[in-house]
Amino acid sequence: MSRLIAILAGLLLIVIAAVIVVPMLVPMETYKTKVAELVKTQTGRDLRIDGDIGLSFFPNIAVSIGDVGLSNADWARDSEMASMKEMRAALKLIPLFSGNVEVDSFILVDPIIHLEVRKDGTPNWQFETASSPAPTAEETPAEGGGGAAVNQLRLGEVSIQNGSATYRNAQTGASYAMESVNLDLAMPGLDEPFIADGSLVWNGDEINIDLNAERPRALTEGGETPVTLSISAPKISTSYEGKLKVIDGVAFAGQVDLDVSSVRELAAWAGNPMPAGEGFGPLAISGQASGTDNSYRFSDAKIGFDGMNATGDLAVTTGGTRPKVSGKLAVDKIDVNTYLADAGEGGSGASGGGSSGGDAGWSTEPIDLSGLKAVDADFTFSADQILVQKLKVGQSALKLALANGVLNANLSKLSLYEGQGSGKLTVNGASATPKIKADFTLAGLEAEPFLTDAADFSRLQGASAFDIAISTAGRSQRDMVSALDGKGSIKFANGKIKGINLAQLTRTVLSAATTGWQSGGSQDTDFSELGGTFTINNGILQNNDLKLLSPLVRVTGAGKVNMPAKTLDYRVEPKLAATLEGQGGETEATGIEVPILITGSWSNPRFAPDLKSMIQNRENIKKTIDSIKEDKGKSLLKGLMGEPANDTGASESGTDEKEKVSPEDALKKLFGQ
Repeated sequence: MSRLIAILAGLLLIVIAAVIVVPMLVPMETYKTKVAELVKTQTGRDLRIDGDIGLSFFPNIAVSIGDVGLSNADWARDSEMASMKEMRAALKLIPLFSGNVEVDSFILVDPIIHLEVRKDGTPNWQFETASSPAPTAEETPAEGGGGAAVNQLRLGEVSIQNGSATYRNAQTGASYAMESVNLDLAMPGLDEPFIADGSLVWNGDEINIDLNAERPRALTEGGETPVTLSISAPKISTSYEGKLKVIDGVAFAGQVDLDVSSVRELAAWAGNPMPAGEGFGPLAISGQASGTDNSYRFSDAKIGFDGMNATGDLAVTTGGTRPKVSGKLAVDKIDVNTYLADAGEGGSGASGGGSSGGDAGWSTEPIDLSGLKAVDADFTFSADQILVQKLKVGQSALKLALANGVLNANLSKLSLYEGQGSGKLTVNGASATPKIKADFTLAGLEAEPFLTDAADFSRLQGASAFDIAISTAGRSQRDMVSALDGKGSIKFANGKIKGINLAQLTRTVLSAATTGWQSGGSQDTDFSELGGTFTINNGILQNNDLKLLSPLVRVTGAGKVNMPAKTLDYRVEPKLAATLEGQGGETEATGIEVPILITGSWSNPRFAPDLKSMIQNRENIKKTIDSIKEDKGKSLLKGLMGEPANDTGASESGTDEKEKVSPEDALKKLFGQ
C-alpha cells in the first residue's frame, strides 16, 4: 500500500513538473505567432505583441503580456482600436475542479480604446469574421445541458490603471473622451457585496464613482439586489439607494438625489449643447425614482430649478429627438423672464405715457425663444406666482404643453393684481420669427399697478375688467409691437385719472394749445365709469366709443393710438352735464361740450381745442345753462373757468344769484376774454 502511494505521489510530481516545465520549453515567439494567427482568423485584424509573454499553469493559471495592440478598421482615424502597456491575469487552478472561479488578479496597465462609427453607420468594432457553419444537431447542446455551472466567483485584485477611451460618431457628430481611468473592483463571492471604486476624467472634469451591489448572484440570475451608487463631478453629483435589475435591460427603483450646478453647462459638457439662450441653470431633484432604459419617473419629488421650487410627480423620457418632461407640480413661482434673451427690465423701450423716461423707441434687440426647443413638456401646474417681464401674476392654475418649440399655456385660474380671470397663451419659438398669441378675460383688476407694470403707464386708477385677444410675430420688441393685431374691451369703475383735472385742462387749452401731461394740473379727475372697445391692426389701436361718466361731467372720445411710433391722435369731448348722476347715468346728457384734440407723443402730448365744433354747438350750450339750477350751475361754471365759487350764492358785484348768464358771455369767459 505504501508503495502504491509512493508511485502515485511520484506520478503527481511528474505531472506538476510537466505543467511547470513544459511551457518554459516552448519558445515565446511560437505563442505570439499562434495567438496572432488566431486573432486574424477570428477578427480580420492584426494583433501586435511587442513585449514579452509569460505563461504558467501552477499553482495558478497565469498569463502576462506586454505592449499589445489590435489594429483598427482601415477607414478609422486611429491606427489601433485597442492597445495596452501590460496585462496581467491569474486564475487559481485548484478551485476550478470544484466549479469555482477565483480570479487572483486581473490588471490592465495603460489601456487605450478607440471606438468610432462611420457615416454609413458601420462601427469599428464590427469585425470581418469568416462565417461559420451552423452547428449540427449533435453539436447543439440540449436545453438545460451544457457545461458545468459556476458555483462561485471571487475577484481578487482587479483594476484598470491609467486607462483612456474615445468615441466618435460621424453620423451624429458626437465625440467623447475619457482619460485617467482608474478603477478597482472587489467581490469576495457572488453572495457577498460587489464593490467598485474609481475615477475618470471626462471632458476635462474628474468623475468619482462609488458602487456597492449587495448580492451579485441575483444580477446573474435575473433577479434584483440592493444597490448604492454615488457619482460626483464638478457639474453634477447624484446618489442612488434602492433596487437594481440588469437582465433584459436596466431597471431600478429607489431614492435619488441629484444636484446640477447648471443644466446648460452640463448638456454642453456631455456633448449635447443646448441652443443659445437664458435659463436652464441650477437643478436639484430628490425623491423616489424608478426607471427602465430611457424612461425615468420621480414621485413625491422635490425640485429646484432656476430659482423656482416645486413638489409633485415628474417623468422624463430621453429616447426621442429631445427629452420630454411631464408631470403634475405645485410651484412657488414660474419666472418666464429667465428664458427670455432680453429679460430684465423689459428692454430699452418700455417708457409709456406719464413716465419721466421719454419715448425711447422699442427695443430692437433680437428676441430668442430657441430655448423652447430644448425639451418637450406636458405639465399641470399650480403656481403661487408667475413672472412675465414686469407683470406679476398671482395664484394660478395652468396646463402647460411644450412641443417642438411651441408653448401652449391654458390658465384655468388667473389671479392678477387683485383681479380674477382665465386665459390662453401661445408662445411659438419653433421658427426663426417668434410668435405670441394671447386671449384673456379678467375682472376686478387694479388698473394702476397692472398698467404700470404692463406698459409703464401710471395715470389710471380703479377696478377694471377687460377682454382681450391679440396676436403678433417679430424678431424684436419693435417688430412685435408693429405686427400687433387683435381686439378687446375694457372698463374701469370708481377710479380716477391721476394728475389730470379735466376742468383745468379745458380752461387751459381754450386759452392756448398746450403740451405735456402737466397741462391738466396736479389734481385728479374722479370717475364712476370709464371704458370702451378697441381694435388693433399692425400696432394701430382704434377706439370709437370711449366714455367717462362722473357727476356733472361726461367725456366721450374716439381716435387712434400708434403703438409703434408711441403717438396719439385722439378727440375727446368733455361735457359739463346738467345732472348729478354718475355711473349708469345717461352718456348723452345735455351739457356744454368742450372738444379737445390730443396729438403727439405719449410722454409729451399736445392739447388743443376743437373750436369749430364748439361754436357749432351754441344752441346746446344755451339749453344747458338754462337747465342748471340756481347757484349749483354758477359755481360749476366758475369752477370750469378756474374761479372760486361764491358760498353766498351771489357774485362779487352783488348780482342776484338767479341772474342768467348769456351764452355769449359764457363763451367769452371760456376763451379767456
